This record gives sequence, C-alpha cells and structure tokens, in this order.
Amino acid sequence: MRAELKRQLAIVASQLCEYYKISDQTNRVHTLLTGVRLFRIDRYHKLTPQMYEQGIVVIFQGSKIGHLNQHQFGYDVEQCLIVSTSYPITCETFASQQEPLMGINIDLDINTISQLVSDMELESKNWGELDTRCGVSPAQMTESMYLCMLELLNTLHNPLDAKVLGPSILRQFFYYLLQSEKGYLLAHYCEQDSSLAKISDVIGHVQKNFAQKLHVNELAAMAGMSVSVFHKVFKQVVTDPPLQYIKKIRLNHAKNYILQEGLSASLASQRVGYESAAQFSREFKRYFGVPPSRIDEISDYSRK
Repeated sequence: MRAELKRQLAIVASQLCEYYKISDQTNRVHTLLTGVRLFRIDRYHKLTPQMYEQGIVVIFQGSKIGHLNQHQFGYDVEQCLIVSTSYPITCETFASQQEPLMGINIDLDINTISQLVSDMELESKNWGELDTRCGVSPAQMTESMYLCMLELLNTLHNPLDAKVLGPSILRQFFYYLLQSEKGYLLAHYCEQDSSLAKISDVIGHVQKNFAQKLHVNELAAMAGMSVSVFHKVFKQVVTDPPLQYIKKIRLNHAKNYILQEGLSASLASQRVGYESAAQFSREFKRYFGVPPSRIDEISDYSRK
C-alpha cells in the first residue's frame, strides 16, 4: 500500500510540474492554493546554506540531508520536514535530470492549527515537556498522510477544487502531523506562552528588520526574558546564538538579492545592513564557500 501510494504521488507530482510549466527546469512556483508552493530540482547540490521558511516540506521524489549546526537530519518521501520558524539550514540535495527532486512547501496556518490544538488538548499532555527542543525536525509520513497528499495534489490542477477542497485537506494533514511524535512543534508554535512561540515572534521581528541594528537586550525584552535566559532558550530552539543567527539571515537575504534581483554584491551588502563591503564579502565567502559573484554555482534556484 505505501509503495503504491508513493509511486502515485511521484506520478501526480510530475504531472503537476508539467501543468505549472516547470517540468524541464529547476524552479519553485506558487500553486492554485494559497500557501502551497511546488518545487522541482534536477541536479545534485553539495552542502549549501539556504533559508527555510516556516512551514512543512513534503517530498514526493528525491531526498535532502540537512545540517543545523550539531543536528543532522534527512527528509525524503518517507519523512516530511517541519520548520516551526525560519531557519538557515545547510542542505545536500540528491536529484538528477532522470529523477528530479519534487515536492511542496506548505505554510503553517496558525488559526487552523490553533483550533486543532484546542480540540486535541486532552490528548496532548506530553507536549509541555518538549517546549525548548530544536524547532526543525523530520516527521514520519503515514499512510493517512500519503492519502491526504495525493488528494491535495489532485486538487492543484483545478482552480475551483483548490479553492473549495484545498483548505480542508490541509486541515486534515495538520491534524495527522499533530498526532505524530513531532506534533509538539506545531502545538507550541500556536501557544503564545511557549518558549518556541516567543522565540518565533522574535525571529519574525528579525526577518522584518534584519537590515537595522538589532540589540540582543531588546530582543530578550521582546521575548519577556532576561538576556541570559534568552541566549539559552534561543540557542536551544535555533541552535545558533542570536547574533550568529542574525548574520546568517542577512547573508541569506543578500544571496537572494543577488540571485533574484540581480543586485551587485556592494548593493546587496548595503541593503542587508552591512557598512563594510569588504567585511560582507569575507563573511559571505566563509558562509557559502564561494564569493558573491559565483553564488549561482551552488544555488538550487538560478540567477535571474
């Protein structure tokens, strides 16, 4: 049953790539359902830092290995990836033109997940014990999840199906994830008093204001924590100290400005808050392994 479902998912995903006109390229596109994006990668990529947005990554063919400092994890057709808050993750991508990596990104819907958490609260007593674990983790796909994903993919060819049926299918998928061993990541994402939710709010602020000067004591106050507690909890959840995380966010945004908007390294460095172009170039090469002028050599999605 599982093998047949995985085979069907790969076939429908390939058909979707044709429908969205990315069947002959590496690309990521928005689908007919808001909050769901389809991606296709057709070549191997060595370990490369890239920004992962908050949400769920579900793969239908191919695989990736992620490195988040001391944490290493694989995700593929057997395991989706839960990203409870935005992270810069170093990934190795296994794909080829013959067997491209195909999958979808699903945004987290806080209202839907919060309602599900409320409905399931009596069955979730163990979630509180896991409040400060790393906010990124693979989750085992079940037959129910496969069936849910197959139903979802089949709606993405039709605007009316996507609009009417899509949200309820996503709700069902979130429900299955909350039932899994990694359900606490979604649960704490919705609970405002949890450490994960507080750190997520801070990260949201960093994402919007990364080009400005950010001070750790102000971020700690935003989380309602002392500076020492904030450092400890932030590193537990994110695996990086706050200032290191901010630097990675800036460098990843600079990479996107260079690739997607065609900015020069100098202009990209200014836009993300660097005062010294020389310092930016040094830190960029140290982080990505190549200078800004060669970033398209290691990026999943090519320079525009």
